Amino acid sequence: MADPSAIAEEQAALRRVATLVASGAEPAEIFHAVAEEAGRLLGARSSATIRYDGDVALTVGRWRDAAAEAGGGFEVGTRVPLAGSDGLTAVVARTGRSARIEDYGDVRGHAAEMMRTNGYRAAVAAPIVVGGRTWGLLLVASAAPDVLGADAERRLGDFAELVALGLESAEAREQLSASRLRILEAGMQERRRLERNLHDGAQQRLVSLALQLRVLEGTLARDDPEAALTLAAGARAELDLAMRELRELARGLHPAVLTDRGLAAALGSLADSAPLPVEVTGAPEERIAEAVEAGAYFVIAESITNAVKHADATRIAVRLERASGALRIAIEDDGRGGADPAAGTGLRGLADRVEALGGRFAVADRAGGGTVVSVELPVEGH
Repeated sequence: MADPSAIAEEQAALRRVATLVASGAEPAEIFHAVAEEAGRLLGARSSATIRYDGDVALTVGRWRDAAAEAGGGFEVGTRVPLAGSDGLTAVVARTGRSARIEDYGDVRGHAAEMMRTNGYRAAVAAPIVVGGRTWGLLLVASAAPDVLGADAERRLGDFAELVALGLESAEAREQLSASRLRILEAGMQERRRLERNLHDGAQQRLVSLALQLRVLEGTLARDDPEAALTLAAGARAELDLAMRELRELARGLHPAVLTDRGLAAALGSLADSAPLPVEVTGAPEERIAEAVEAGAYFVIAESITNAVKHADATRIAVRLERASGALRIAIEDDGRGGADPAAGTGLRGLADRVEALGGRFAVADRAGGGTVVSVELPVEGH
């Protein structure tokens, strides 16, 4: 029968590590804390958090019982090769499973030699699995084989799972920070683009119009109707161009038809103005959340632009379906395929926009040639 006090002690140790992980602590702090908690709990003389780095095992967290007689080596930063070794670092790397060594006396390899040199005879290790791969291991060592206990693998595995959770949380935070940074950078680039377009286009035309009207005013004052009519016609043409450019800029920001009539009407207008055939099916006629409508519209618009500019497509099909609290979108083209979100900022920016809305974004080659952009956006209601 398990000792209640031992169970309570183990739960307390796990709780301390879990609290540290939940607080968003840096990985290095978690590595040290989990090595200490696991080492103390199992009565080990030394424990370490170890990460695989190519063909070596790198110590990233370490604890040692200062009162113990044995125990140097394996400080943070220690690297041991995996090749030619039957030590626990190599065994866990090969199998992805927990393992133990009762006696390092005849074990081959550099790590085993270091264990013997530092007075360690037995050890137990549990894998740290992150994203489906063996990231590293948690290892405890002792000068005597009977100290660590028959269930040490199971107990160590609980700590290893917390390390994995801490690593995944840290990675998620890094990805979120990177996504936010890309969104900020994209916003800055878009503002600079609008500034350039306004300065080089509509603003210049309006300045030219103002000058022409000033000349027209002078011409009228000289009573020259023919010259005045010519200047008036030129001014009207400049004004028409300026208005057209401003409408194009406004459409790039948020099309009026989307605000006034909803997603179905906006996509119909988008398809009509596209330079190649675009078929839209399943667009919801009812209004949905403004942010979702805008997100769906701009993902579809940018996907059409990419297909025209980069894929040599001849036609595009846009399919929408609202089901199970989500709006699912598929944009398919018959171009050359090979789109890669990591290769440029365009697709990555679309992914950031979708993820900011709590949705999912994926790009894949289409069977028979071309590209499929798949999007799922959460929608309230039925």
